[in-house]
This record gives sequence, C-alpha cells and structure tokens, in this order.
Amino acid sequence: DDRILLHPVLPMDAKSIKTLYEQKNITKTARVLYMSQPTLTARIKQIEESLGTKLLYRGNKGITFTETGEYTVKFAEHILGEMQELRETITNMQEDVAGTLRIAAPSILARYFLPKLLGRFQDMYPKTKFDVQIAQSSDVISLASSLGIHFGFVRNDFDWREDERVLLTTNHVCAVAAQPFKLEDLPHMVRVDYDTDQYYQNLLDGWWHETFEDSPIIGTRVSNLDLCKEMVFNGLGYGILPSILIEEYPQLYSIPLVHKNGSKLERKTWLIYKKELLDLRLPKVFLEFVIDSDFDSFQRNH
Repeated sequence: DDRILLHPVLPMDAKSIKTLYEQKNITKTARVLYMSQPTLTARIKQIEESLGTKLLYRGNKGITFTETGEYTVKFAEHILGEMQELRETITNMQEDVAGTLRIAAPSILARYFLPKLLGRFQDMYPKTKFDVQIAQSSDVISLASSLGIHFGFVRNDFDWREDERVLLTTNHVCAVAAQPFKLEDLPHMVRVDYDTDQYYQNLLDGWWHETFEDSPIIGTRVSNLDLCKEMVFNGLGYGILPSILIEEYPQLYSIPLVHKNGSKLERKTWLIYKKELLDLRLPKVFLEFVIDSDFDSFQRNH
C-alpha cells in the first residue's frame, strides 16, 4: 500500500532520496522509481516529518536540498552501499563451492598426503578442481608470495607470517638401513644420498657435523627421496629419511636422529597462504576444511 511509510533508513526510502537528488525533479524521479508523483511526494513529506527536518525545497528550477537534506543523501548512499554488500555476501554464502584450487607442494607431500586430502575435499564439494604443482619448499614460498597459488605446503620453518600459516604435522628424521645398526656406525657405512632443497640439506649437514668428525661415505646418489628409500630397501646402503616415508616399510631398521641436547631432528609441515585470498569462497572453505581435519589421517598408508 503506497500509504504505508517505510522507516527513513530502509532501502526503498534511501533509494527515493538518492534518485530525487540525482534527478532534481519529482516527475522524473517518480518515473524512474515506477511510482506515482503524489505517492513520492507523500513519502518524502513523511520522511521529513519522521526526521523532524526539511530535506528539500521545490522551485521553478527544480529541487534544492537543504543542508540536512544533503547529509541525508549521503546517509542514503551509505545505506544502499551496505545493502549491496549484504546482497553480495548472502549470494556468496549460497553459491556452491566451485572452481579450481591452485596448490604447490614438495613431491613427498604430493605423493603421500595430497591424493587422499584432495579426494575427501572433492567428495564434500564435487564442483571443485585442482591445479597441483610439484616444487621444493623454497619455490613454494615464492609462488605463495606472488599469489601464483592459493595454498602452499612446505616442509621447512621459513620466515612466514604467523597468521598466514597452519602447522599440519611434525615428523622426525631417521637413519634407515636394511640391516641392524647403531648411530655410531654411520661414519663407517655407505650412504645413499639424494638431491633436496638447501634448507633441508643444511639441516642434515649441521646434524652430521655436530655428531661426527668424519665425513659421510657416499656410495650412491639419487634424484629424490623415494628412489633413495628403494635403494636402502634393496641393501645399497643406509639413508637419512623422514619418518613418514618409512612407515610403510616396517622391515627396515630405523633410528631417529638426535641432537646433542637430546631433541629429535624434526621437520614440520606447514600450510601457507595469503589472507587476501580468503575473500574468495573456495580458498576460505578449503582452509577451514584443512584446519578441522587431522592431517596425519591423509597419509596414504593409513
């Protein structure tokens, strides 16, 4: 009913005030708003009475807004902006979680954790797709910093903002061999070595030099952790491997590496991201999913 007055701050009245300010003419404004001229005039008068002030004057040259009218126009624009934001937020909340999630991770995480993790996420949100890059942790950092990915999985304690990373799991590093051995035997045993990122290499070298005086005897060098594990399994020497890699081989003998202070040599797994990407629905939902999950349950041999 056109005779019913809406509260002055509600969207319809805000739109009437804003449109009238733009058109500077009652007839044109009524036409734009698809209402009769008497209805618009009555509505403006009722708003003025509710606010206790005169908002505008009608003259031969059109509409002139008072000082309080000018202020009310600005308030009306604010209300309409808030309503638009509300509509967009509600629309975003109701939309299906869909799109392509861009992820980068070192090969060990991509092989042992991501298939099950991404599979469970897609079971919950079938319209999602994934673009997964294999990269060393240092390169994952660069991709995340440049917003080339939504999320990065890293195995190092790089300098990254505390409020833009999530600790997923902590594993220890072991000396592993096909036959029984003791840690003090390592300088006299043949080692299967592998290429890795500089951070992890420095970590291993630091432990070795604080523990032994002699350099390791490198018998075989391979390109990655998985190949090293297979070489160790077939008796070509010992390897220094993360615990997550050897849990599916209980027949291997392993000893955790320990610092002189008694603490184990550890590798932490982090999820890193940039907060500005959480304005997008898909990354926001994925982050919530990972935080609410037990990351270790995604390991492929579980």
